[in-house]
Amino acid sequence: MVARIIVAVALLVSAPLAGAAQGNPNFFEREIPDASVELVLSQLQNAIDEAGFTFMRVQNVDKGLEAKGFERPPYKIVFFGDREAFEKAREIDPRVTPYLPLKITLFEDDKGRVHLSVVDPAVVGRMFNPGLQEQFQDWSRQMRQILDDTAEEVEGSTLSP
Repeated sequence: MVARIIVAVALLVSAPLAGAAQGNPNFFEREIPDASVELVLSQLQNAIDEAGFTFMRVQNVDKGLEAKGFERPPYKIVFFGDREAFEKAREIDPRVTPYLPLKITLFEDDKGRVHLSVVDPAVVGRMFNPGLQEQFQDWSRQMRQILDDTAEEVEGSTLSP
């Protein structure tokens, strides 16, 4: 049982890194050098709000792993979305529930660079009712914009990392 948990945690932590490193088209990623995780998180929250979504919470994966004896640089999952759109999507296809709310992973690599990473919603949307394709395409465009806006704001920031 413990071995399964360790494998699951390792996959969770390494998945964004593996997809990004291979230039996987199913992932969107932005690398933001010379920035602090706190600054990127703050700008990400602003970009989420500006996109018209509701910021829901941050899961500090790194803190949970640390409590289990695993040390790693900062690693967070940011949850956000539009509750009304989620309810409509669930009415069309209840299987969409595990994918919602929307998530963006924010992590620091071993060289201190901050990354934003997300699975392309348009790719995930192909698993569900065809009536949801347009919604997932919209979420895909919005995710890209959120990542772009966050990277631009952080890179243009006068705040020190």
